[in-house]
Amino acid sequence: MTSGSLSTAVEDESVLIAAARAGDEIAFAELWSAVRRQAFGVCYHLTGNRADALDALQETQLAAWRGLATFQGRAPFRAWILVVARNAAHAVIRRRPPAGVLLAQVAEESLVADPFEDSVAGLADLRRALAELPESQREALLLWAGGLTYEQVAASLEVPLNTVRAWIHRARRRLQAGLAGG
Repeated sequence: MTSGSLSTAVEDESVLIAAARAGDEIAFAELWSAVRRQAFGVCYHLTGNRADALDALQETQLAAWRGLATFQGRAPFRAWILVVARNAAHAVIRRRPPAGVLLAQVAEESLVADPFEDSVAGLADLRRALAELPESQREALLLWAGGLTYEQVAASLEVPLNTVRAWIHRARRRLQAGLAGG
């Protein structure tokens, strides 16, 4: 992408944000469609299951629509959405029922698993490896992989920049080792 097309994309995003702030639902839908998959990825990997991830994704979309007036544009819209998604996923996790109820849900979900998703071994390995990361490293890695800078990740997690750098470095190494089988 050239610097001209990058500045055009930023200008287009700014126009869409302004229109969405004025109540244009189509402009918001266009902004949302560009970030929805990444937001779902953050929600899924933090909540650990599809149902909770979809709940968190819906909360993310609603929070983004309602909070668009507070978006200051210091970071890209996508970065803001990923932080909103992280917060929504944590809210869903806090509302979870006790562990016994969750075990029954997991057993039920395993009976109706998505056959295509289960057939992709690499995806299962990635999910397992991500799940094995400490929560702080997983969150930092997902936000960074979603497009946030180290500085933006540090600000959203409210930790020092060097801590974020260390978490992401460790997460990448553990993930690589987990995917290599070692």
